[in-house]
Amino acid sequence: MSQRQTWVVLIAIAALGLLGLLAACRPAATPAPTEAPPAATEVKEKEVAQPTPAEKKKLKVAFVYVAPIGDLGWTWAHDQGRLAIEEEFGDLVETAYIENVPEGPEAERVIRDFAQKGYDLIFTTSFGFMDPTIAVAKEFPDKWFVHISGYKTAPNVSTVFGRMYQPRYLSGLVAGSATKSNIIGYVAAFPIPEVIRGINAFTLGVREVNPNAEVRVVWTNTWFGPPEEKEAAEALLAEGADVIAQHQDTTEPQKAAQDAGAVSIGYDSDMRAFVGDTVLTSPVWNWGVKYVEIVREVMNGTYKSESYWGGMKEGIVDLAPLSPLVPEDVRKLVEEKKQLILSGQWDVFCGPIKGQNGKLVVPEGRCLSDEEMLSMDWFVEGVVGEAPAEPPESAGEIEAPAGAPKPEAKEEFIFGMVLVGPHNDHGWSEAHYTAGKYVEEKVPGTKMVWLESLNPADRPETTLEQVVDDMVSQGAKLIFTTSDAFEEDTVPVAKKYPDVVFINISGDDVLTGEAPPNEGNIMGNMVPMKGVAGCAAALATETGTIGYLGPLINHETRRLASAAYLGARYCYEKYRGKDPNDLRFIVTWIGFWFNIPGVTLDPTEVANDFFDTGADVVISGIDTTEALVVAGQRAAQGQRVFAVPYDYEGACAEAPEVCLGVPYFNWGPAYVKTVKAVMNGTWKQSWDWVPPDWSNINNRDTTGTGFVFGPALTDEWKAILEEFIAGLGSGEIVLYKGPLKLQDGTVYLEEGEVATPEQIWYLPKLLEGMEGPSE
Repeated sequence: MSQRQTWVVLIAIAALGLLGLLAACRPAATPAPTEAPPAATEVKEKEVAQPTPAEKKKLKVAFVYVAPIGDLGWTWAHDQGRLAIEEEFGDLVETAYIENVPEGPEAERVIRDFAQKGYDLIFTTSFGFMDPTIAVAKEFPDKWFVHISGYKTAPNVSTVFGRMYQPRYLSGLVAGSATKSNIIGYVAAFPIPEVIRGINAFTLGVREVNPNAEVRVVWTNTWFGPPEEKEAAEALLAEGADVIAQHQDTTEPQKAAQDAGAVSIGYDSDMRAFVGDTVLTSPVWNWGVKYVEIVREVMNGTYKSESYWGGMKEGIVDLAPLSPLVPEDVRKLVEEKKQLILSGQWDVFCGPIKGQNGKLVVPEGRCLSDEEMLSMDWFVEGVVGEAPAEPPESAGEIEAPAGAPKPEAKEEFIFGMVLVGPHNDHGWSEAHYTAGKYVEEKVPGTKMVWLESLNPADRPETTLEQVVDDMVSQGAKLIFTTSDAFEEDTVPVAKKYPDVVFINISGDDVLTGEAPPNEGNIMGNMVPMKGVAGCAAALATETGTIGYLGPLINHETRRLASAAYLGARYCYEKYRGKDPNDLRFIVTWIGFWFNIPGVTLDPTEVANDFFDTGADVVISGIDTTEALVVAGQRAAQGQRVFAVPYDYEGACAEAPEVCLGVPYFNWGPAYVKTVKAVMNGTWKQSWDWVPPDWSNINNRDTTGTGFVFGPALTDEWKAILEEFIAGLGSGEIVLYKGPLKLQDGTVYLEEGEVATPEQIWYLPKLLEGMEGPSE
């Protein structure tokens, strides 16, 4: 997939594809409050006024709020993020919001209304807005949607949330030091993992400084219910609590504590500013940090769908300044622990941790994974209240009856994934990352550790060996190195770790005999799908000129570009009735799989050059979507152009109006098969060139490779492509069939001769009639 070099890596083991699973900031269905919620407040008049011509280039950003800004908590904090956008970008943006939007059908109406009014970026700030956001996003693929706290993403939908448990823990240190009665009350919203995780983190902080203290939890089953919140706090105070904490959206619990002569811990925003010094501190959200970053990337055209879970280090969550009532020794302790978290050397849910039943759940030396934190449904020791589940017995050592054999714990199967690009590049690396998450879903007991962007642009100093060393130290028994750029370096690390299975993607060292016994190769057979891409381009072109945006030159890239050319020639003659020799097929190589400034040709410039010099369709062979984006920009200016992106089935979403379709990889089934074989001890070395499932080509669940039809295809073109695909599947149409010559005139295939897989795999040059260098 890329050049062989020694590169650097910043090891970041995460599983953010699962971000938000059961870590909702809002439940899917919120119980009705005591009183009917107020009607959605309409957008301020100045914010919906028709823009003047000079303003039409502004990025329009909208916010959908579940509660009023005046809650001084959750929604107020989000609105501070909106104001941060305005302060950062000034006249370059226009923002608007609607507050008090109920979760459900009303939310979908509001979100759709913003999209219809031309807002480019829409933030939906409650978990209950998740499904409405996804529904509207499908209708407006040219808009960006960012949903807070959910777990569903799409090519134009991101999820964003923060590791609030970190400042929760720090606030627990403050609360545990402040209590005299050793009873701390906690007013909690819903018994969901997000809230439970916060209670547990808070309690761990409390018990660290005061092992005798307990945290009593009362559930209100509301997010924004001022009367219920106040009543719950008053009940806890009546039980002897002298410190009140909360996971609610308003300042009512803090006010109740102040009225009773007690102190409190706030949430969402610095509630001391609204209530007074009796609020000792507050875990707070700094949404502006991420919101400004997203807006900047959207403006620059570089934003990609993401599942973001940032922490104190990233600045999205923090602890508010401490009240003057907090003693100096507590201040020093909080700062020490904060710096420890920021350093990355320690995190809150690292053992030893006992469950509410007093049994060890997390042993010393082990930390909970993101998945375990995101699905937390049990309480730690020191919490008084009901949780949905008992503490798990599989995470730590459990006492057994005297004389009983100790049960064998099931060992988690860990596999590694080394990606050459970002995991959300809408291309090659995202397809592999998605497959890794597919494995975790389909094969119980598996966990992926992964590293993205191991390439000379992002990580130029550390070797693949260092990455593998780290993954093996975490227990990885199988490692996918997902680029032929890693092929050369995979061989020595496979020899270094003979008990670990290595799978190099797109390489051929098994064929050449260079691979050790514990290394295999997998590649999806993309040749026929590139032929379909060429056919789609031939159907759409009016100028008779097709550009092919190629990465670097090797056997793989030559065979794929040539397959697209063969598909284009066939359909240009068969379905357009034109002389295929009149078709111009121009290949430009940028030098890598994606843009590396100063090293490669800029793919955006190459795509523009294609369109400037007569091409009206560009087929992409690189890992990113510049060709599609440029085509979309040209179409917006009235130019009739099209593009065919590559690798990732969701890529069309970036410019659907010009997207003819996507030849894509589905690595999931092959990865599942490999993982199961390694787990069962039945894996054997092989070189697998996985064929497409011809019965499911235009289906995103296809095995191997597929071609998903793009929105720009007419019904006539779709019918032709279906016929062409059927011919390929039946063998009636064979792309690599003679007579064919190479670019230098050398006979490649004689009349009627069909190329063998090895002849196609090792295509030495581009084919006769193609324009562009072969080596």
